[in-house]
Amino acid sequence: MELPENMQDIQGLGRKLKWQWFEKLTAWVFEQNGFDVSAGTVRIKDGIKRQYDVLAEGHRYVFAVDCKRWTGGRYKSSQLRRAVEMHIERCSLICQEYGKGIIPLIVTLMQEDILIHSGVPVVPIDRLNRFINSWEQSGYEIRQI
Repeated sequence: MELPENMQDIQGLGRKLKWQWFEKLTAWVFEQNGFDVSAGTVRIKDGIKRQYDVLAEGHRYVFAVDCKRWTGGRYKSSQLRRAVEMHIERCSLICQEYGKGIIPLIVTLMQEDILIHSGVPVVPIDRLNRFINSWEQSGYEIRQI
């Protein structure tokens, strides 16, 4: 399946994709915005192995993205909160690897009840492009590690 040429119907495409392609779709959106992107990156620090779905490096920041292509309706808020907390922990392991701030981000298939938790934005795939282009002006206190 080919990636779309524009941002139209991104969520519809996301529904059709397996999780691996959902990660590639997320990476593609960052690439379209000028980021250097790596997907499925594994890092080992102090004997602890961590995988990052998407690392998108820009001029001043690196977005560390955890992709959640959950299906079957909305998930409980507690599961999403737990996913955020685990992602924050993973991001803290790579913060010294880059000479710039790490911004943890969760990208989901659909809009969830939680928009931000512990300073980590939860963004549906169809709003990711808008988020990338306006996150600094969002007014949210977004976590930087």
